[in-house]
Amino acid sequence: MICNIGRVGDTILSNAILDSAFRTCATVDYIGGKQNMELLYADTRLEQVTVVRNSFAGFASVLKTILRARYDGFIGIKDCYSSTNLIMAAIIRSRVKTGWNGERFRPFHRDVRSISVPAIHKVEMMRRIGQLAGLEAGEYKPSLIVAPKAIEEFRRKNEWDKPFILLNLSATDASARMWPVENWTRYVQGCGLTEERILVNGLPRDRHLVDYVCEKLPGAVAFQAKGFMDVAAAIAHARLVMSVDTGVVHACSALDTPVVAFYCGGEFAIKYGPLSTWGLAIQAPVGYRVPDIPVEQAIAETQRHGLPPGIVGRQRPSTVSSRT
Repeated sequence: MICNIGRVGDTILSNAILDSAFRTCATVDYIGGKQNMELLYADTRLEQVTVVRNSFAGFASVLKTILRARYDGFIGIKDCYSSTNLIMAAIIRSRVKTGWNGERFRPFHRDVRSISVPAIHKVEMMRRIGQLAGLEAGEYKPSLIVAPKAIEEFRRKNEWDKPFILLNLSATDASARMWPVENWTRYVQGCGLTEERILVNGLPRDRHLVDYVCEKLPGAVAFQAKGFMDVAAAIAHARLVMSVDTGVVHACSALDTPVVAFYCGGEFAIKYGPLSTWGLAIQAPVGYRVPDIPVEQAIAETQRHGLPPGIVGRQRPSTVSSRT
């Protein structure tokens, strides 16, 4: 049994442990939550998925899981303190339990705190947790299976005659991670991408921001996504993704889609940086946030790094000074 009640992005990175889990055990069950259940249900390799909800049905589902089986191993794959993981470890019957113990409450036999070190990528941390849990060696990389229905729906609704770039504006922590839309339009112009077909994605609350970008960039169109799987389908078809630090970046890592990602200063790019074959992380100085990244810095770093093969930015006159 694997336990991870977390957000979409963290789940994509944390599920790097699944390959080794499937190599080690005949069946793998999973306890998740409302935020990541869409990802878990799409992974047909999982034998049983239990979703923790704050309702009678949710409680009944967990109770059924508790009574159904005794596991050879229980792994709480959080790389930090989680009261939910501790509770699940206490009530799930398992021969060996691996996870992050509390100071006083210690239901895990193998304590993840003993192998935790600062400033390493989350996928590397998952490898260490898998090793501590006794899993066979496997391929540790971000894991995301895009539902076939989402792929079919995307192809049906978006029958374009040329490739596109996906621009994601939104992040859950808007004040720290979202880049001003004015910066996005100036960045696209400064990189010479104004003639490209750009699919603009944002949360429903940010629809006005999506509309602003579409008005400013002649090749931009709004993307109507009903859920994260729709976004994942777009990522799978995109030739480049530009995004702030959020689950979209980790989906790019799982699908090996080229990505330009914007990060707050500090260890964020180290712990959650893109793992695509082609990736560029643009980071604010230590102590600063994504909104503080100057457009000039972003353009200059992109020009130094270059764009992915097949995308040739055409430099056009701009009010932005691209100082190097």
